Amino acid sequence: MALAPKPEAFPKIRGSLRLYQVCAYITGIMLLLLCVEMIVKYGMGYQLFAFSNYGAVAFVPVASVVPPTGVDVSTGILIAHGWLYVLYLFSDFRLWSLMRWNAVRFVTIALGGVIPFLSFFVEARINREVKAYLASREAEAATLVEASH
Repeated sequence: MALAPKPEAFPKIRGSLRLYQVCAYITGIMLLLLCVEMIVKYGMGYQLFAFSNYGAVAFVPVASVVPPTGVDVSTGILIAHGWLYVLYLFSDFRLWSLMRWNAVRFVTIALGGVIPFLSFFVEARINREVKAYLASREAEAATLVEASH
């Protein structure tokens, strides 16, 4: 028999679902930005720099004669996605543990942050499933309370 969330955990589940939704969108957007950055860098041979000797914002050839100074936005995107993915995994773990799902579900949700566009689809499905589950459990509890009176 599968474990079910306790009714007293429902408010925590709603909060963790909201955190998961926000993290899923941010991670999905950052992953798409990372993919564009990699295409520009490795496909076209340019890196994005801000406040460099090439200007306020400039695409600089990877093999440029004059090395750019300033902020390497390309590397910043990589670092930001990595840390935001850690936050995404935390929100995934929080929701997973409160809902008492199996390990396969955790891995499936975690893959949403590393496969482009998948986080948007997984988030929509998880959101729909959790809200439907909570609504059905609350309706079931309400009918039990009415039947006992």
